[in-house]
Amino acid sequence: MKQLLFSLMTVLLLTGMLPYSIVEAANIHSSSCGGMPVPNAFCSFEDSGNRVVIKKQSCNVEGSCIDLADGVKIGIRSCNGEEACYGIGSSDGAAVIGNDSCNSYEACYYAGYDSGDVKIGKDSCNSYHACYYTRGKIGNDSCNSTEACYNAGRYSSITIGKNSCIGNGACTWAGLNQNSEVTIGKESCHGYLACYDVGYFGGEATIGDKSCVGYQACHQVTENSGSYAEIGKGSCLGYEACFEAAYNGGQVMINDKSCVGDYACYEAAENSGGYVEIGKGSCLGDYSCHEVASNGGQAIIGKGSCSSGDYSCYFAGYSGSATIDTNSCSGYYACSQAANTIGVTTTIGAKSCNGSEACFEVGDDHSSSVGSKSCNNYESCYQVGHTGTQDINNNECNLPQECSNE
Repeated sequence: MKQLLFSLMTVLLLTGMLPYSIVEAANIHSSSCGGMPVPNAFCSFEDSGNRVVIKKQSCNVEGSCIDLADGVKIGIRSCNGEEACYGIGSSDGAAVIGNDSCNSYEACYYAGYDSGDVKIGKDSCNSYHACYYTRGKIGNDSCNSTEACYNAGRYSSITIGKNSCIGNGACTWAGLNQNSEVTIGKESCHGYLACYDVGYFGGEATIGDKSCVGYQACHQVTENSGSYAEIGKGSCLGYEACFEAAYNGGQVMINDKSCVGDYACYEAAENSGGYVEIGKGSCLGDYSCHEVASNGGQAIIGKGSCSSGDYSCYFAGYSGSATIDTNSCSGYYACSQAANTIGVTTTIGAKSCNGSEACFEVGDDHSSSVGSKSCNNYESCYQVGHTGTQDINNNECNLPQECSNE
């Protein structure tokens, strides 16, 4: 069928029956669109094509640049894939494609479609469905993996910095819903599903530079409607570091250089109503803030906390609510089950729970609090709140098993 269409167009051209405005008015380099008069099996226009610009060595695969909107601009060596730039900017949209971009099967299929606007930088969107139906601004060297920016900004808009969204599905569905506001900084969202579902159900999401670099690092950030996430610079860098952040609508605010490590902020504010605020330079160790506010409980973690030991804030806010002040929970099992049971509230002051198993079952069944500079030795607050409410004041339980409550 495509060959028949091309043959028919060629006959119409030679017989003078094809309108001059369609054939000659578009600014198409002689090395593009199959090197033949257009429209043809390589390139065609939604309307007249008067303002279409296609630079050299582009659109040289049959079907690659069909149904282009007026005003579409395609750079050098771009849109070379089957249906790579099919329908871009059509239905009152707009599209600008940089050099060496959109070179794969349906890589930028319908980008900027339906009153949308897309601007794709150079060396970007070069993989299968990489920028399929994408809207917004995509920086240089970005979205170069399978479905890396698939449907990103489809019904709203998204801004992606340079060298970002690198990994299969890295920014899939980001900013999909209408009125979403998603900004991803430079050198961010590296890894398989690294920033998957960013702002999926209309929530806002801002991801700073050099963040969400690692397997599932910021997976499902702000998926549901009304959710909000703000992730600072150099954050969420480890395996599942901020996984499920604000998954069912809860708010997540993660400051700079935080959640850097395996499971660091896993399931942060996962369920509806959950709220997590993580200070600068926090949750840096394995399992350090795992399950933070997972079942809707509130968790606030100050700067420099949960930073060096396995399980240090493992169940913080898992079913209840936990507030952890600055420079706290740095030892093995330090605040492992803080606020574990539904309805339980735990507050931990600054510079506390820094020893092995220091606050292991704080708030396990009963609300409890730990003051500042407390529980800084082996098992010092081991079962606080496990069998009854217990509050520990400032500068207490700093001797071995002093407040173990066994």
